[in-house]
Amino acid sequence: MTEPKKPTELAVPTTADGVRDLLRRAGQGDTATVPALRKLLEDPTNIDRLGGDLARSAEAGFVDALAGGDLAVREAVHAKLAALRAELLGESPTPVERLLVGRAVACWLQVQDADLRAAGSRDLTFRQSEFNQRRMDAAHRRYLSALKTLALVRKLAVPVLKVNIARKQVNVAGVPAG
Repeated sequence: MTEPKKPTELAVPTTADGVRDLLRRAGQGDTATVPALRKLLEDPTNIDRLGGDLARSAEAGFVDALAGGDLAVREAVHAKLAALRAELLGESPTPVERLLVGRAVACWLQVQDADLRAAGSRDLTFRQSEFNQRRMDAAHRRYLSALKTLALVRKLAVPVLKVNIARKQVNVAGVPAG
């Protein structure tokens, strides 16, 4: 009796063409690519390159839907998102702050998208108008929730120094930990 053949394990590619071929085969469901993919994914920079940053993929999908084929609008929106992200992140964000800022930026985009779609809608039925309003309200609530959570995390990270001199307690808030 003969043993079933195991798929030949692929070597980890070292060239751009090799990586493209590996990704093509993986996209077609070739299970022989899994060990090489896992090896590539040991490098954190490859995680995002190979599609692991789902938040950025979702963001890009929203931007593409919003901009349509207009490259100027697409690039302007991406630039706005990058500026907003940089402004909210500050100088030395914690990993939790980075996640919350990403969510806040995504929610901001969704609020703008909902508002633009509602503003561009004409001759709608009552039900369609009501749907647009609910969509705007829900996006706005998610956005405010993301901002509130980010503010709370930052507030909790601020060390407080308590000094009790001659029975007069002084509370001094310090610079946020980072």
